[in-house]
Amino acid sequence: MFTRQGKVNVLLQGYISWIPVEDFALISDMQYVAQNAGRIVRALLEITISKKWAGTTAVLMAMSKAIEKRIWPTDHPLKQFNLKQDVLYGLERFGSDYSVSDLARMSPVELGNLAHLNPIHGQAILKAAKEFPAINVSYSLRPLGADVLRIDTRVRSSFSWSPKHGPVEPFWLWVEDHEEGVILQVSYLLLRQSTNVLDVEFLISIPEGEVPPFVTIRYVFERWMGAEDEINVPFDDLVMPAQSDSHTPRLDIPFLSLSVLRNNVLGELFAAKLRFLNAIQTQAFWSTVNTANNALVCAPSGSGKSTLGHILVW
Repeated sequence: MFTRQGKVNVLLQGYISWIPVEDFALISDMQYVAQNAGRIVRALLEITISKKWAGTTAVLMAMSKAIEKRIWPTDHPLKQFNLKQDVLYGLERFGSDYSVSDLARMSPVELGNLAHLNPIHGQAILKAAKEFPAINVSYSLRPLGADVLRIDTRVRSSFSWSPKHGPVEPFWLWVEDHEEGVILQVSYLLLRQSTNVLDVEFLISIPEGEVPPFVTIRYVFERWMGAEDEINVPFDDLVMPAQSDSHTPRLDIPFLSLSVLRNNVLGELFAAKLRFLNAIQTQAFWSTVNTANNALVCAPSGSGKSTLGHILVW
């Protein structure tokens, strides 16, 4: 490559030609965008998923697939198949009001008439529509407490597998709230040809017993434009358990020192890792060590329950 009188000598599609310097700069910028736009969008997508922004995540997923496949998000989803141009034109011109799932339920004759073509073209449309990735999502609600709800989700494949899909079809499945577009919980799943059913559990919080009117379950296939859908989960008939008052509140009391163990060997054993008993151990110490009453100590992991048990063994 070299320059001459404000022009650049470049090799384009096997031909050497002279182009203006400013056009060469434009081509370089376009190549940079083509090579790095997908990476930038994927990086932004990772950020939005970590921030749990449902709407922005869905938009960036569509942008990422549009860049990768070199098609517009507004194009017909079946453009991702090797259909003839007149078939795609007929679908976009006369069948834009029909979803891919609607097309998959029609006959070749109906599809041919819809695209103003013959049943042979209608059969090609039907085959592509049946191979377009889609899943059926069912759910059941299981309250686990006054403020915790488990949504048992069952995913079933509802498309015909073909070599075009490869060994797996990855997709995202998440639950988002009803008003702020926040992802409450998300799962990244792999669908295989041999997979009939995938079971996914979502645990969501119901703060202060205020049950929302509904949440939304959304799925988005990672490699297919338009292969997504959402299902509203109404909470009209949901009855959450009443708040339990049987738990002992944690008291704000001074931590006990290791001298309360009254055992030099035990004190030296724990002195290497402890200076004081923590809040849970301090509150439960008297009733567990100095009384004959039964006690149930429940606390999160890492709160010192095992250490308290070792003290009782001694």
